[in-house]
Amino acid sequence: MPDEIDLLRGFRADIEDPDDAAWNRARAALAEVRAGGRAWPGPPRRWHLTWRTRRRGLAIAVTAAIVVAAAVFTAVATQPPPTLTRPLTTAWQPARSLPGRVHLSRSSPGTWQLAGYLVARGWQENTAGPEPGVLTCPTATTCYVEGDSSTSPSGRADMNSFYVSTDSARTWSVLPVPDGITFTSALTCPSAADCVAGGLYHGHQPVYLTTASGGHSWTVSPLPATVGQVIDLDCTTATACRGLASASPNSAAFSWWGLHSNMNFVVTSDGGRHFTVVRYPKGESIQSVTCPTASHCVATGLYSKATLRNGPDIDRGVLLTSDDGGLTWRQRTWPKGYGPGPFPTVTCTDASHCAMVGYVERDGNPRMGYAIQYTVIAFSSDGGATWTASTLPPTMPDPMLLSLVCPTTQTCYAAGSVGIAQRIGKTYNASSSVVAVTHDAGANWQRVTFEVPAKVPAGMQGDSFMDIGQIECPAPDACVAIGVSDQGSTSTPVYVYQG
Repeated sequence: MPDEIDLLRGFRADIEDPDDAAWNRARAALAEVRAGGRAWPGPPRRWHLTWRTRRRGLAIAVTAAIVVAAAVFTAVATQPPPTLTRPLTTAWQPARSLPGRVHLSRSSPGTWQLAGYLVARGWQENTAGPEPGVLTCPTATTCYVEGDSSTSPSGRADMNSFYVSTDSARTWSVLPVPDGITFTSALTCPSAADCVAGGLYHGHQPVYLTTASGGHSWTVSPLPATVGQVIDLDCTTATACRGLASASPNSAAFSWWGLHSNMNFVVTSDGGRHFTVVRYPKGESIQSVTCPTASHCVATGLYSKATLRNGPDIDRGVLLTSDDGGLTWRQRTWPKGYGPGPFPTVTCTDASHCAMVGYVERDGNPRMGYAIQYTVIAFSSDGGATWTASTLPPTMPDPMLLSLVCPTTQTCYAAGSVGIAQRIGKTYNASSSVVAVTHDAGANWQRVTFEVPAKVPAGMQGDSFMDIGQIECPAPDACVAIGVSDQGSTSTPVYVYQG
């Protein structure tokens, strides 16, 4: 196998070749550097040389410098990634306004409006939002996005950027993220400035992230090995949090379609210094958990067994409830008629009132070879023990609603897409973004659709408009939603509703 010297000899043809003695001296020096025998010597004394000698000496010097750089790079590349042994707190850093931002006011001309309205003021859309990613809005005015900075449209998500808005998602600023940090859970914020999230340090070490300044400064704490990688958190205070963690950190935590396996329920009451870890029953992969009170929790998921050909069984759901804060769980019967789907979601407003997203998949036209798939939203008034499916209106054909929030026991918003074709510039999509709202716990729904932009803004892909990835409603009449995480886009549509 050729070393760096041989590779360099093969690529240099523009200057006179040093003799073999020079190459041998460079190779010997490289061997000493690799072996750690001595440091590279400093610059030699100055010599008065002829041009030919200078040229040959220059070639030797440049070659030697490249060899040393290659040796140092090789040594660095083989070093193990850094590991935290104690909490690390970053210095306070200012926010930077997002370039090209657009101030979105209710009366501004040309603002994209709804095709239909829920209230007189309606929704509005802003295309100068942050990178697509994960949305969290602790108040009606403050929102955060963990941005997906991946440049490949098909690569893995890389949640290592951070954005904040303090004017109801109309304008955005960029905040620094600690070096080597990638978010692995959505942000949860007990207040506008106090937020918590799970993460990875340099791609391999699970960590616990906290900020008391709205992201201007962070504390990064290593997680005990027994906890695993945090993928979901719900914090009632800055120190009391519960959520889900995978016992298989990093890429091993993901299976088909981004589903997590080997899940544990984790609880901390001292800001992440100590955790209680509860294992779910074997063979059950919990994907979503909600704890509306200190004692009552509801969890949904699917069975872990999956085949390489078909993936997991999205027709058989797992449903669990707990009345002791998640220390023990009771198996419940999944409602008949639908399954959990690829992304099970459950939310509870209080200990009695809950809602979850289900999924129906059945054979369609056998001659055409396609299946019928659509979303079902179900409600429970007994804390998740029994459920009643809600009927979405016929104006929402083939709904795929994967994000659900309920600011009250009666009012819920679901976001996603419906099977209404649209054309965005030169791009044709078979689906359109949609929000559905109910004010009577699913008895009736209203559809909210959005006008198709005449032209896709620069740096944004058309697919960003075919679906709404997430919705947050910190109040019944205040909501923010964002487009799908279309990797490779530098901005995402932001939808705003003020009742």
